[in-house]
Amino acid sequence: LNATYILMAILRYDCVKRETPFTDFWRKRCESDWQLALRAFGLGVPLFLCVLAQIGWVVFWNHESARYYASALVTTIALVTLMLWFAHTDRKWGNFLMSPEAKLHNPNAA
Repeated sequence: LNATYILMAILRYDCVKRETPFTDFWRKRCESDWQLALRAFGLGVPLFLCVLAQIGWVVFWNHESARYYASALVTTIALVTLMLWFAHTDRKWGNFLMSPEAKLHNPNAA
């Protein structure tokens, strides 16, 4: 929900008659809410995968023949995805996106 409000605020920013520079507008109005939304997303993905790992056991509990195989397969897929999230995605992008000074630099720009 915060991300939606931030998008609305950015879309209402007057690009023609700039009373304040966009960087100041972003820091004052959007930065803290954006960081909160990013933290919520960063916690939501691992929590969703943990719930998914447990759902496999709940769903397949009454299937006598393949209970352990199916449940273990769903749990394994969720845990491998969770490890990839922490090992690659969160490690690569987490600190960069949370830093307020993070900027992309184009050396070929004028």
